[in-house]
Amino acid sequence: MNIAIVDDEQLEINHLLPIISEYAGLENTDIPVQVFHSAEELLTVYRPYAFTAIFMDIYMTGITGVEAGRRILAMDPGAVIIFFTTSHDHMGDAFSLHAYDYIPKPAEKERIFKVLNDLVRRETKLDSTPRLSFTCDKRNVTLPISEITCIRTAKHNYLDISRNDGNIFTSRLTLSEVQQRLEEAGAPQFLLVLRGVLVNMDFIKNMDDETCHLKDGMIIPINIKNARRLRDIWQNYTLDSIRSGQRERRNVK
Repeated sequence: MNIAIVDDEQLEINHLLPIISEYAGLENTDIPVQVFHSAEELLTVYRPYAFTAIFMDIYMTGITGVEAGRRILAMDPGAVIIFFTTSHDHMGDAFSLHAYDYIPKPAEKERIFKVLNDLVRRETKLDSTPRLSFTCDKRNVTLPISEITCIRTAKHNYLDISRNDGNIFTSRLTLSEVQQRLEEAGAPQFLLVLRGVLVNMDFIKNMDDETCHLKDGMIIPINIKNARRLRDIWQNYTLDSIRSGQRERRNVK
């Protein structure tokens, strides 16, 4: 894990750092912590997947924690934000953002330990999720394959990789290289609908003789000569997914 602490009061930062350090020692692990003294300071450098979790004060001079959280979640819907505050007045705003947790100040060690334990379990679960790693704008990006809606060739030997939140990542990869990685990761849901275009069938809403309509509103042209075969593959995949879901529910019962 790596954690960001955002608070304009150094006293609160000094209270939280030893608690995280103690937890790391007990778990025999390393938890890097980066401190920011304002929301503006965090937003200047923030990028998706930058931190495992963000511990953030709600009420700060300048941009509030709630507003910062709103901006972060707009660019990174999977961000984990834990709010701190001395007042319950902003609790409604915090929970409206579906914050991961809300902790009154001064934070009790037992409460912080519980959150960190939950985060460890969450990260362990995420680690087992098939992912695709690549470089975008000179930084490393790792996306859960289940969140990728479409992969398309772009200009100058680049690929555009679309995520289900609308973000598009451009990377210098070949389509054949990505196909091999997806196959190795056990991801059969990607369908080559046109030369240079892979679509995640889990996000297909409809398919006609000329186009493929995704659930996010994206419309992608398909190979007209193979339209019937592509529809059959998508429909068979969908039916198999439904049957698999039904089997899993029966096994749970």
